[in-house]
Amino acid sequence: MTETVTEPIANPKTANATGAWGFAAPGLLLVTGSFLGVSIILSRLAATGGAPMLWFLSAVMVGSGLLLVVAALSVGSPARSLRSLVPYSLGAGVFQAVPQAMAYLSVAHVGAGYISIAFAFPLLVTYVLALMFGMERLSLPRALGVAVALGGGLMLVLSKFNGLNAEAAVWVLVASAIPVVIAFGNLYRTRFWPVGASPLRLAALMLTLGGLMIVPFAAATEGVLRPGVLLQNPDLLVLIGVSIAVFALRYVTYFQLQHVAGPVYLSQIGTVGAAVATPIAVIFMGEVLPRNFAIAVVLIVAGVALFEFGRRRQQR
Repeated sequence: MTETVTEPIANPKTANATGAWGFAAPGLLLVTGSFLGVSIILSRLAATGGAPMLWFLSAVMVGSGLLLVVAALSVGSPARSLRSLVPYSLGAGVFQAVPQAMAYLSVAHVGAGYISIAFAFPLLVTYVLALMFGMERLSLPRALGVAVALGGGLMLVLSKFNGLNAEAAVWVLVASAIPVVIAFGNLYRTRFWPVGASPLRLAALMLTLGGLMIVPFAAATEGVLRPGVLLQNPDLLVLIGVSIAVFALRYVTYFQLQHVAGPVYLSQIGTVGAAVATPIAVIFMGEVLPRNFAIAVVLIVAGVALFEFGRRRQQR
């Protein structure tokens, strides 16, 4: 009998917070967020190295997905059970491939620091959408936290727009829209999580299918011969290999964290990722942060702190 892919998990927030591997949710959050920050830096290095970014992203996603497929089969997951998850994984792949492509295409124009800050906002957007869809209860401290943090984010976006030409402004808008797509993906994966499916199998199929979906767009926009650039450049091949390893580890812990803690808690990985990637981008890559960056970050951190306070208060 095949697994259904239309029923939601009953309530991911009531699941065992230590997970199948004995990790606490905060530990998974720290690990997953750190991998996110590292992957942002790797994408910036690839862009600097002249990589065709959609082909690069597709190679990384498919490579890491196939690596996890092999891992899933090796631990006893039958191929039939993997095939039953394809409909769900197609949707999850879309919601993963689109924001990743937006980030990879815009990182050369807006910088890894700005991309990392953009990944901090799915927490707030996910909460707002979860309220709209009845998946969360309204909490005044959390709502206030969202408002304060979004104020900081708006300040950051406006500062980034200062002095830009039209083309650069478009890339800022693309990067700024990333949190919205990620938030919808967070809710989709929770609402339609297949009953009994393991995080390893879901991560494997989502990455593989998401990476394959990028291929026709890469061929149409970057050319069918551009993958040769990746194969002929040793530095890019190293970056692909490292990125595959980072993606594989990141998405196993990513799905595990969502399974034990829910979509809103999962969205905090962006804050951890920003804390990892932004200092690296500034100190080691020479990126210049937007004007009023410090004030914006204070507002964002204060908003997230209020949000977390509201979450703990709700739990009590």
